[in-house]
Amino acid sequence: MNAANNSFLLMQEEDERQFPVPPEIEDNIAGTLQVLTMMGFAMEMFIPKALEMFILTMGGTVKEIDGTTKDELSKGDPSKDIDEATPGSAGSFPPGEIL
Repeated sequence: MNAANNSFLLMQEEDERQFPVPPEIEDNIAGTLQVLTMMGFAMEMFIPKALEMFILTMGGTVKEIDGTTKDELSKGDPSKDIDEATPGSAGSFPPGEIL
């Protein structure tokens, strides 16, 4: 569709010519975007290091955790998918006993 045929685009262009955006608003938006970008970079760097520090203070190592998750995913043991019923919990029966 051509811009000459689209009346909404023509109205938008006319409004932009009649009412230009104040430079204060553009500066405010640019400053806000810079702050949000900087916060995103800081979070990207901070969160993994904070989790690593928490793991290390609990006595583990990051290499152990990485190795454990890789081993668990590669084996694919189906017996870990079955949950045992907690003894005495409501609605659970011993195997083979159904009312």
